[in-house]
Amino acid sequence: MPKASDREGTSAPLMISPFRRVASTIAAVCFSLYTLISVSTFLLEPLSQLAIFLSFSLTLSFLLYPITSESHSWWGFGFDLLLASLSAILGIYITVDHWNLIFRVGMPTRGDIWISVIAVLLVLEATRRTVGKPLVIINIIFLLYAFCGQFLPPPLSHGGYDLKRIATTLALTQNGIFGVALSVMFDYIYLFVIFGTVYALSGGTEFILDLARSLFGRLTGGPAKISVLSSSLFGTISGSAVANVTVDGIFTIPMMVRTGFEPHVAGAIEAVTSTGGALMPPVMGAAAFIMAEYLGIPYISICRAAVFPALLYYLALFAIIHFYAKRNGLRGLPREELPSLLSVMKKRGTFFIPLLSIIFLMVKGYTPTKAVLYTIPIILVLSFFSKNTRIGIRKGITVLENSAKSALIICNACASAGIVIGIVLLTGLGSKLASFVLFASGERLYLALPFIMVSSIILGMGLPTVVCYVLLASTVASPLIKMGVLPIAAHLFIFYFGMLCMVTPPVGFAFYASAAIAGSDPMKTGWTAFKFALPGFILPYMFIFYPSLLLIGTFSEIVLATIPALLGILFLSIGMIGYFRKKIGRLERASLIIAAILLIHPGITTDMIGVGLGAIVLIPQLRREGLSKKLSSTCNRSKQN
Repeated sequence: MPKASDREGTSAPLMISPFRRVASTIAAVCFSLYTLISVSTFLLEPLSQLAIFLSFSLTLSFLLYPITSESHSWWGFGFDLLLASLSAILGIYITVDHWNLIFRVGMPTRGDIWISVIAVLLVLEATRRTVGKPLVIINIIFLLYAFCGQFLPPPLSHGGYDLKRIATTLALTQNGIFGVALSVMFDYIYLFVIFGTVYALSGGTEFILDLARSLFGRLTGGPAKISVLSSSLFGTISGSAVANVTVDGIFTIPMMVRTGFEPHVAGAIEAVTSTGGALMPPVMGAAAFIMAEYLGIPYISICRAAVFPALLYYLALFAIIHFYAKRNGLRGLPREELPSLLSVMKKRGTFFIPLLSIIFLMVKGYTPTKAVLYTIPIILVLSFFSKNTRIGIRKGITVLENSAKSALIICNACASAGIVIGIVLLTGLGSKLASFVLFASGERLYLALPFIMVSSIILGMGLPTVVCYVLLASTVASPLIKMGVLPIAAHLFIFYFGMLCMVTPPVGFAFYASAAIAGSDPMKTGWTAFKFALPGFILPYMFIFYPSLLLIGTFSEIVLATIPALLGILFLSIGMIGYFRKKIGRLERASLIIAAILLIHPGITTDMIGVGLGAIVLIPQLRREGLSKKLSSTCNRSKQN
């Protein structure tokens, strides 16, 4: 069974010796300090900056993730120390010989070839230890394709490349390991990880949970609705579904179980709400920053386009939870257990300031890097108003250490993504796969979209979201664009399904993590999570056909696109749960699901049929409830008389 630490995790999976612990702490603190200083000052050339950055990531990986589980194994310690030393040599070699490497491109020395081969092997081994075997297998398949592609039939065949060309392209240029994925990790994502760590350590997590409890705690199914709000807010600073589960779920899952939710349902709800947190601006997980680079647009434009679909995702979850709680008679928490909104805002309301600061600065045109660099000091100043939240030197070291360990898996995943990107660029595989998609779908969008959806989900089951997105963005995004889809809509489509694989059985890391907290069966939790997430599966189709949902177009176009989207989400939520004012039968549920599907595609005919089907099912229930209320009031009056 996959562990939460296998992907997007925050801690090493094995017990480590005291020496490793001290060495890893020093390396982690230096890693974070180096990144902060380098991003702020730009002292080195890009390739040198990234080489040292990768060296820190690899070194820390080999210190934190030993090759053997035996903590006192001398051979294991010696081997890991050797790999850590080679990782340091890699950064030194590229930095010291940087300009000579540039001038002898295409004519590498024997030393260049050796260091390139070592770099690729180190990345693969660090990825195996931190991210898992599936990504390494994908890398090996692509490497074999680069070596042996000349033996394949057209259109996949290529001229063939030798070890020297492949290794040096991947390790000594910015078209491979040191390409766009690792560059974005260095420039943007790492800083957001530090921001999230500082925010959480200063008390921001408690503020988010208290705010959610004060707003939704007493409502029907209150603890589950608390999870909706807290996960969406925590997602704005985390961007990781598994991190959301581990931080938020330890509070919300027991609350849900205590108020009547079955453990597997509580785990499923937390998994789905936490996955949505990774779709919520301004952080949105690592892939969104890479998306901005691919599209060549400001990151704030990605946030603006993604905000409304993310809100619709959470609105759908809110509706599903509400009708599920109504159907099962689940109530909220007692008033005495809940803080008041006024007391929460009075005590911790200042924690809104950092979130608003990042959004304000990016709207004003600042880069994400500057927005975060200017916001982190604001959190530090705010933390000094209380002894419990104050971040001094000791807590500051903890922030730097935890940030490096939290970012480690994404760093290695980005380096591995560079291997995939490098081979795609070297062999021209992207254009070949794009041609295949166009041919297989007959250039029909309604056939291409499900194909790409399934590809995103299957790849996402074994890969980190960032690698899944990079792989698909470099191969199948272009055919969608050629079929008339807006570039940002095409990339968000891939991104969404890459994230939704976190709640798609059999391998969904978010529901595995939540099942562990809930003490429930992982597969039962996973299938329940998949059911609750289904409205989220129609959202990407909606913004493909209704680009106005991405806040593109006039105000009237946005409103006209919003109405069918809201109705579609409502119909699908009721149809999935089978309850509105009372339980509804299978035929009625099927009618509502069909109505939701019809509302995906724009057109007066399909919209009218969809709305009509929904009205046929729901209006009689409203009338019956009104009639029953009248009868009950009449009976009460007659009894009184």
